[in-house]
Formats: sequence, structure tokens, C-alpha cells
Amino acid sequence: MNHRHTQRPVFHQWFTPLIGFILSCLFFVPCSNADNLIVLSRQLPSYQDVADALVSELKSPSKVITVSELSLNNYDHKNYQQVIALGANAGDKLFQLVPDNKNLIISFIPRQTYKSLLLKYKNHPRIKKGKVTAVYLDQPYSRQLALVKLITPDAKSIATALGPHSANDLNLLKAATNLHKLELKYETLQETDNPIHKLQPLIKSADIFLSLPDKSVFNRTTAKWILYISFKQRVPLIGFSKKYVEAGALAAVYSSPTNLGKQTAELVNNHANKSTLPKPAYPHYFHVSTNPTAAKSLHLTIPSGEELTEQLRALEK
Repeated sequence: MNHRHTQRPVFHQWFTPLIGFILSCLFFVPCSNADNLIVLSRQLPSYQDVADALVSELKSPSKVITVSELSLNNYDHKNYQQVIALGANAGDKLFQLVPDNKNLIISFIPRQTYKSLLLKYKNHPRIKKGKVTAVYLDQPYSRQLALVKLITPDAKSIATALGPHSANDLNLLKAATNLHKLELKYETLQETDNPIHKLQPLIKSADIFLSLPDKSVFNRTTAKWILYISFKQRVPLIGFSKKYVEAGALAAVYSSPTNLGKQTAELVNNHANKSTLPKPAYPHYFHVSTNPTAAKSLHLTIPSGEELTEQLRALEK
């Protein structure tokens, strides 16, 4: 009995690692055998969520690394059929590294940031060859204003604050407000401005306020003040993220990392090895989040987030 008990652990000492080695040989995909290289700008949960959704939807094997790992381990990106950058940092890094005859897809990036990237590399052969495209992080103005009309159909005017980046979109914003028969009121804020002094009369002058994802305007401090002023003036505030709604905004339309990962995978699957890529696209998949407490405080009765999501999707069909 004692002899059997002393021999069993010895068996496990070599048998267990052997099984692990065999399984690793069966399931490990070498870097050179992966068709897609996915590069994350940073190792953050949001980027990883996009990558997870992307990998699960792709029709061919992928390798996922960060920008820092790409540089540290000197991966040969030339061996991959498709290269996908998640975020601005990865897009910038790969724009020149990836051969200009190979497709580069940049996802999880704001539209203005992507435009700045194209401006930076305006003479790069990749642009002329149509070998780069993007899946934007932000929502189109037409969708945001459609949400505004669904929530407040009687609204006649809408206000917003523009920063150095979003000011470049003024013509797009005017076109969208005209389409939805809304009068646009706005202020352009500079870094030296006191945002509260400009925002208080602006918010008071409109039926609804639309916040835009411009970091120079909507930092944490300013976002709190905007929520406070809109609540005090009883002006509904439409946000640009689920977190902003949880903080007190009435509603927002947004796309989750999973939504963006799925759309990016569809782009890769449909255009693998094609000579040119389609134009950059806004998110196809989205959700609406609402804040019932904010609605009650504003004496508004609005549909649920799920109902508004379906109504927006129906409008875009």
C-alpha cells in the first residue's frame, strides 16, 4: 500500500505536463499561420472587448497584440493578410509600418481623429490606393437628432457647445439640424474661455441641449456643470455615452465595443484581399440608453431605451 502511494505522484509529475504539451500543440496557432493581425492601442478592457468580438466573428485565425508588444517583439506584420488597428495610437503606428499595398482597417476611432490622421499622411500612397478605411466610434449627427425628435417631438431649437475639434463639423451639424427642422444655437469654446459663463445662457435659450464628444469641451468638470445647469433650467440634455446618461443625462445613442467589433469583422470578412476598401463608416449597430429619473424630474414621458433603439433602426431602414 505504501509503495503504491509513493509511486502515484511520480506518475503525475511527468504525465500532467505531457498532456499539457500535447494540447498546446493541437490548439496553438503560430503567428505566421494567423491571417489577421489585430493591434490594440492600449491594454484596456474597452479595446479588449472590441478585439474579442472581432475575433469571434472573423472567418480566419487572428493574432491580438498591443502597440507596445508590436514594437517590443518586432512582429513581422508583413506576414498577415489583414491588419486591423484598434484606436488612434495603433492606427498612427501602423499607417507607415504596414506596406502600402496591403489593406489597413482602423476601428474604434473618432471621426475627427481619423480625419486628422489622413491629413497627417495626406501624401502617403496608401490613401491614393484606397488601402485604408475606418469604423468610427462616434454617432452620425442625423441619428442623434432623430433621437432628439423622438424624445421631444415639439422641440424647435437645439443648443450645443463646440470645441477646437468639433467646430470643424459645424456645417455637418447645421445640415442635420435643418433636416430635422431644428434651429441650431451654439457657442465655440476656446481653452481660455470660462465655459460656465458661456454655457448657462446658451442652455437656457434652447429647448434641448446636445453634448458632443469633444474632450476640450466636455471634460469631467465641465460635464458636471452642464448637467447641473440643464437640470436647473429644466432643459433636457442628450449625452453621447451610456455613462453620461447614468450620471444624469436624459438619453444617449451609443455603440458598445462589442457592436464595433462585430461591424469591423464584417468589414474584414467582406473585403479580405480586395484591391480597395470602402469609405469609412459610422457604427451600424447601436443602442439607446435613457434615464427615467431625469425624465421624471423634467416632467417628460419618454419611451424606454429598447423602444427608442427599435424606432431609430426603423427610421434608418
